[in-house]
Amino acid sequence: MDKQKDIHKILEEDGYGIINKPVLPEKSLEQVILQESDRAKDYLNFLKKKSDKDKHPAQVVPTEKVPDQKSELAPIKSDEFDIPTIVGNLNWHMNRISENVIGRSEIIRQAIFAILTGEHMLLLSRTGMAKSYLAQYIFNTFEGARIFSSQASKDQTPDNYFGPYNIEEFKKGRIRHNIMGSIIEANLVFLDEFFDASDVVLRSLLTVLNERKFINGSEQIDTAVHTAIATANYMRMNEVTEAVLDRFTYKAIIPENTNVYHQLLIDHTYSMSGGKPVEPEQKIYFNQILYLYEIIKNKNRTIRIETPDFIYFMKNVLIDKFMSEMRKSDYNYFLSPRKIAKQGDFLRASALLNNRFQVNTDDLKEMYHCLTTLNSYISVKAKDKSEVDLYLDVYNQTMAHYRATGAFQQIELLLGIRQVFQEIRQNPERRDAILARKSVLQSLMDFLRKIFPTRRVEDEQKLTIESLKKNILDLTPAVEEVQELKNGIMQDYRDLY
Repeated sequence: MDKQKDIHKILEEDGYGIINKPVLPEKSLEQVILQESDRAKDYLNFLKKKSDKDKHPAQVVPTEKVPDQKSELAPIKSDEFDIPTIVGNLNWHMNRISENVIGRSEIIRQAIFAILTGEHMLLLSRTGMAKSYLAQYIFNTFEGARIFSSQASKDQTPDNYFGPYNIEEFKKGRIRHNIMGSIIEANLVFLDEFFDASDVVLRSLLTVLNERKFINGSEQIDTAVHTAIATANYMRMNEVTEAVLDRFTYKAIIPENTNVYHQLLIDHTYSMSGGKPVEPEQKIYFNQILYLYEIIKNKNRTIRIETPDFIYFMKNVLIDKFMSEMRKSDYNYFLSPRKIAKQGDFLRASALLNNRFQVNTDDLKEMYHCLTTLNSYISVKAKDKSEVDLYLDVYNQTMAHYRATGAFQQIELLLGIRQVFQEIRQNPERRDAILARKSVLQSLMDFLRKIFPTRRVEDEQKLTIESLKKNILDLTPAVEEVQELKNGIMQDYRDLY
């Protein structure tokens, strides 16, 4: 009997509901306080009903695991756009999926980033690694999204994706598709066994995935595609597939799970769900995700997530250093300008997912979700270091070096001067007013005191173009990247005068 109690305790701690003692998430406070979950209430009632009928009190309840986390799922209507509540619910669902798809929390978080930024994701693994199961679990989170699913084969033609040909239009000599129910109308797209598709099909998907347009001769149709998740058991590389792969901003490899405890958890979740994703009783309305998407993309006129120039500069520094490190092992490693530019969207999504409206260096650390292929190793056979670990090494070493050498202060000063030059360039008649502005003066003086501790900064209370130029010339860059920034700003000065 004591052993049975111990087993019950272990299962309960892992989030499983036991008939004779149902377990629910504990309430606590965090940044966003959410109301009591109706879903949790229904779950408790379900367990009580089962307990009255069941003759075997040790039986595990056949349902999905309820996440044991600080916040609960808050009820929200489709026309409500309270950002903290939406974000709180999104984090709750990520935890819910992680509790039911064991060992995939990083990939799940990556997929949510893909949906928030409106980008596409590629999942690679051997057969039988539950790629489809994971994708379905993620898509089932959203209410009101049109979903298109297809399993690719070499025999498929474009009409399998874009709808059958319209016979009446064909008789008139025009090629048109009946697009109802096709990929063109879908918001979320699941493409299984992606590389089994022919090059003709893959080429036809290029503009759909990137430009969100379906081009058929002279006909152009705007598609509703927001995010596609593609899965594959292998990579097929040629000029067509390389172009398609560049459309997938997020990539992950699903590794084999050899942890015996994780296998035990998988056994239990499989026995409860039958290997099929469980529909959540409360979902997130997809129009609320589109609302967050507009904010992340800076398309919302009233709400903005600020990204300081310092963050943009450090983003590019980190990417450049990461690419250099990657090329030591893979000289063909390449990040397209398109993907580098999209990091700005990722940074804003990271800030929003952490309930912030300004990007900071913590978000720079998270960039590995977008820059790397999760669970991919630099040396595959030896598994010397993963791409993620390599990026984190670059991040930690760079930030520590910049902090120790004073490079951060130099960057902030130079970017402040650059901002002044830009304002004067745009409004030359307001030059004196811009230079005399207290906020500009105080900010620059603070950095000058840190960078030139022996100088009497108080003697320079009146800024001039010449004094700004002198400060730039007197600055001795701590790192190479600061030298490049200095040179660029001096060019701006020469263009201005």
